[in-house]
Amino acid sequence: MNNQKNTIVAIVIIIAVIIIAGFICKGTMRGIAEEEAAIAVSNYAEAFQPKTFGFGAAWEKEYSYAQGVKTGNMIFVAGQLAHGQEVDENGMPEFLMGGFEQQLRASLDNMKAVLASYGATMDDVVFLQNFVDADANGNMAGDYYPVFARVISEYFPNGLHTMTIAEVVDLFGPLQLVESNAIAVIR
Repeated sequence: MNNQKNTIVAIVIIIAVIIIAGFICKGTMRGIAEEEAAIAVSNYAEAFQPKTFGFGAAWEKEYSYAQGVKTGNMIFVAGQLAHGQEVDENGMPEFLMGGFEQQLRASLDNMKAVLASYGATMDDVVFLQNFVDADANGNMAGDYYPVFARVISEYFPNGLHTMTIAEVVDLFGPLQLVESNAIAVIR
């Protein structure tokens, strides 16, 4: 009888210890979960703080704008002109005012550099917008379409974006033929 009583007491004690340990572990687990949730919320909020990129061109400061802004998983690329990515001591890049193809390639190379600064590629672009000066150098925008189609296919071989081409009157200067901007989503 004593053995039976001792066994029952031992079982009750073991059950009590398990219940108490469960409450202690539950509290510890809840504390860990609360800490992890706070970190996740902080990281989420941090992801939406705009991160800017620029080439260091003088006009970026003068006009208070960035070549690109990343917030969350989205990147907004400002209109890219036909210029080099290096700037001189006055903050001026070399302007590449050759033919349409050279200007389009320079604009897209700049776009590629902006995206790369955020770890993105041209495949991350979901919207591409292009402005073509209809009269620059005596050409009409339609004259550029065969070159445009070929170059865009090279830079975007997977065709994962939407696109607009708009004719405008005068871009940055009388020789500027094309300007391109984009929105990218990092997947």
